[in-house]
Amino acid sequence: MKVVALVGCPNVGKSTLFNRLTKTRDALVADFPGLTRDRKYGRALYDGREYIVIDTGGIAEDAEQPSDLTQRMTSQALLAIDECDLVLFMVDARAGIMPGDYSVADYIRKSGKPCAIVANKVDGMDPDIAGTDFYALGLGEVYQTAVVHGRGVNILLDEVIAPVLREEGPLDSDMPEHDEYEESDDLGEDEFGLSAMAKSAHTKAKLRGELEDEDEADEADEADEEANEPSDDLATAALNELLEEQAEAVSAKLRAQESEWEEGFDFLENVPVDYTGGGYDWHAFREAQRSHAKGEMTEAEKAQAEESTKTPFADLPIKFALVGKPNVGKSTLTNRMLGEERVVVADMPGTTRDSIYIPLERNGQKYIVIDTAGVRKRRKVNEAIEKFSIVKTLKAIEDCNVAILVIDAREHITDQDLSLLSFILDSGRSLVIAVNKWDGLTTEFKDEIKKELDLRLGFVDFARVHFISALHGTGVGNLFDSINEAYESATRRNSSSTLNRVLQAATQEHEPPVSGGRRIKLKYAHAGGYNPPRIIIHGNKVSKMPDSYKRYLINCYRKSLGIMGSPIILEFKEGENPYANQKPAQKRLTQSALRAERRKAETEQRYARAASKAERAQNRAIAEAKRTGVGIVLKKRPKPKSK
Repeated sequence: MKVVALVGCPNVGKSTLFNRLTKTRDALVADFPGLTRDRKYGRALYDGREYIVIDTGGIAEDAEQPSDLTQRMTSQALLAIDECDLVLFMVDARAGIMPGDYSVADYIRKSGKPCAIVANKVDGMDPDIAGTDFYALGLGEVYQTAVVHGRGVNILLDEVIAPVLREEGPLDSDMPEHDEYEESDDLGEDEFGLSAMAKSAHTKAKLRGELEDEDEADEADEADEEANEPSDDLATAALNELLEEQAEAVSAKLRAQESEWEEGFDFLENVPVDYTGGGYDWHAFREAQRSHAKGEMTEAEKAQAEESTKTPFADLPIKFALVGKPNVGKSTLTNRMLGEERVVVADMPGTTRDSIYIPLERNGQKYIVIDTAGVRKRRKVNEAIEKFSIVKTLKAIEDCNVAILVIDAREHITDQDLSLLSFILDSGRSLVIAVNKWDGLTTEFKDEIKKELDLRLGFVDFARVHFISALHGTGVGNLFDSINEAYESATRRNSSSTLNRVLQAATQEHEPPVSGGRRIKLKYAHAGGYNPPRIIIHGNKVSKMPDSYKRYLINCYRKSLGIMGSPIILEFKEGENPYANQKPAQKRLTQSALRAERRKAETEQRYARAASKAERAQNRAIAEAKRTGVGIVLKKRPKPKSK
């Protein structure tokens, strides 16, 4: 796979072109010189062919930053020139030739690598004179671009990058249609081992999996019937067999080229996908489990299924991120793990400004190391660049499988360390704690640090704690064992029967508490997700479950399943109440209450009958007095009854 390096002085648009070629926002971009400091790799695609783009830091002296940091940034850019296949030397068309451009041009000329000068920021300038000064560098053609607006990028791709990519094979646009091939008797072979006759329309259609038209097939049959000579039939059969063999060979070679990137791990997302280079097919795993239950698998297949159950993501790389405060030794630890000066290291906080993804292989296991920028307290962050760096760091934590929290032993455990630890746990990532700068400390100071760890980090007792020295390499190798353990614990598949046995043993040893006069009942448990492990428990009144009993269940599962380095998430679900729409149980009346209500109702009825009887007697007396004119004297004339 071809590699293209972007080099030049600071603030000429290298990161902008990197994002434009890779069609991402991976590189931080700002109108600020010296923003990029490390080499950043990205995958790009052009006309069906993939290649790698390297973004580098600016090569120039800067009075605002230490000379040691500038020298390290320059060495990173020069290493990118040494390992690339094409150098895009970016310059600022508005600023003209800078003093550092001559030294970069000399180094590119001595390296002998193909180079093209990209004169950026030509928008608003006369196209006839923009960038003409850079021909004095003696590196060939100068291409005018305005990368921020996308002007000139397509020309750069067609005229500079495409010829380099064609060295590996033809591009998609170079592949002619099948009807453009002409019949030929030449049996010469090309680089794929395919003869010229195999490139005919008939063979090209076979390679594409297309069927011949019925009319063409009929014409071919008629031609075969006319040729009654047996020698022609034998020759035709032999030729067809040869063409089929060559077509199969070419198809296999093309499939190998297409799967070349998928079999890599540099930019492979750590998700269960079924790629040629590996992955975890959950559907196939379930089918194998069902066959295993029916006894239809061989012993070898049973062993393979059991092994895949233990480590279902074993063929995918483990991504772990180094996070912590500024200047705690994250970049130094990254270089120590890689065994080379891969990222820039300086004795000043805030050296790393972007998250750098670096592939690594150790003892047959593939990893992706993520070096992140330091995270300070919010009230101390004033620059916009640092805010973007913190956002990239938090995104890297969510993207990784295992987070390594690096703590400076000489500064004790601060509130910022606890804030980062809280974010890691909320993200559900596995955790490993590395206490750096352990060398040179006195025994009393070490004992004090250990007591402080037990006091302030007691709630993450599931995480391994390592005391290391990234500068000298002490204890760094032990981190990989904890990373593998945490990743295996987070991705392990546990059956429902195992989870239910653990739940039953835990409830028998210590019953759930009582809430509202009734004991909480836990019925059964099953797995609800992985990375981190998620266990769903069904029962009654589980919403009243206290946190203390939840921690007890988590510790039981952690001890029984051997989960270390990964948090366990418990979710409680309660079934629907069939009497939810009826009268609540709290409002149901007892027998004594029912008898009291009946007595009250009978008393009210007696009073109502007495009042009705008195009213009827009064009405009769009034009617008699009206009829005779003698009798009862009324103080108030009664109202007539409504009909």
